[in-house]
Amino acid sequence: MSSNQERLRANVLDAIRALVGGLTRSARSVERRTGVTTAQLFVLRQLAESDGLSLGEIADRTLTRQSTVSVVVGRLVKQGLVRRDRAADDHRRLRLSLTATGRRVLARAPEPTTGRLIAALDELTSEQMRSLSAGLDALIDALGLESRTAGMLFEG
Repeated sequence: MSSNQERLRANVLDAIRALVGGLTRSARSVERRTGVTTAQLFVLRQLAESDGLSLGEIADRTLTRQSTVSVVVGRLVKQGLVRRDRAADDHRRLRLSLTATGRRVLARAPEPTTGRLIAALDELTSEQMRSLSAGLDALIDALGLESRTAGMLFEG
């Protein structure tokens, strides 16, 4: 391996360490400050922006699967932060809304880690995004990880 390749590998590893470490510290801080995970906070923020969303609509807004969102919402309901109601126009559809307690949690909460990450990704050019996507896909494949079945960040 050439010295350029070694330096590049070290730079990539440092970047991954900085990314994982920074996101982890941010997620822990959010949880200590609010009592909810960053994934739960991200869902609460979506409901604050548009109350009465369905699970599918939240999944679309959080860029994740409906089954994953369902687990997160279930925890929020159990904590008394979100309420499930039947939609007036279609009783088969569940509407999700914030409770007063959920609104209080949001009032003292910082921007969720996932929201900050998405905002940062939106700052990248299309070429940077394509390159990052391809590189991460290759790394995930090389590690033998399941990239497309991952849940929401820091929900666990």
